[in-house]
Amino acid sequence: MLTDTQVSHFHTHGFILIKNPFGEKCMQQIDQANNSNQGKNSWSNDFNKLACQFLSVGELVLEMVEQPKLIEMAKQLLDCDQVHIGACGFGDALKIVSQDGRSFQQVDWHSDGGPEVKQVSFRTALDCHHPGNAPLRILPGSHLRLKTEVWEELIQLEITSGQHQDIPSISFVKHPAEVKIVLDPRWTLVWTPSCWHATGIKTTTGLRRAIGWNYVPLGSRKRDTNAVKYIFGIQWESWSLQRQKLWGLLD
Repeated sequence: MLTDTQVSHFHTHGFILIKNPFGEKCMQQIDQANNSNQGKNSWSNDFNKLACQFLSVGELVLEMVEQPKLIEMAKQLLDCDQVHIGACGFGDALKIVSQDGRSFQQVDWHSDGGPEVKQVSFRTALDCHHPGNAPLRILPGSHLRLKTEVWEELIQLEITSGQHQDIPSISFVKHPAEVKIVLDPRWTLVWTPSCWHATGIKTTTGLRRAIGWNYVPLGSRKRDTNAVKYIFGIQWESWSLQRQKLWGLLD
């Protein structure tokens, strides 16, 4: 279980870091399984491809996500009795294309939910996300603010850069309060994607990958349920009721 100060930090700032609860061997197995799947799969555009990549690792990731200690952490942070998986994915910065058309591999500022959205995400790096390797940038406490308010703040900062003729539609600007998360496989980021976030620019060669998934209160969104059914076929119908419920396959 998390300490009271960790819970308080999460609610106030939107994130905490914990020691990787999975172990080096588990991370190596996930890496190997993912590498063996490369080029073998061509998933339909009807499904979230990042979720399909994550789920195609198989039983290993299912058991990882289903660890009782992680579920208990999620329930503690969300202050609820039951949770299910709201989303999952396998991220790779080499596949990022900046939305403004630049050649840089960088994600612009955005928020995946507002103050009303209850969610907790576990994010673990498979490689070191050092300053030159597109680290995640978080704006602490922004999950508690109105999205329109934070957006206006970012756009005004973007305009002060002197690079725009018109009001920009996206922002990459450095915010004075942002925190750069230099994540590596030793640590796991526990956060709410309702926090405004972006990435740094990937200026170095090499891999920059991460796995992640969200826990949400029972009855909340089920983004990747269809991806689960697609990857596992009829196999999911023989899962335990507990597993089906956790993956959003049962109400």
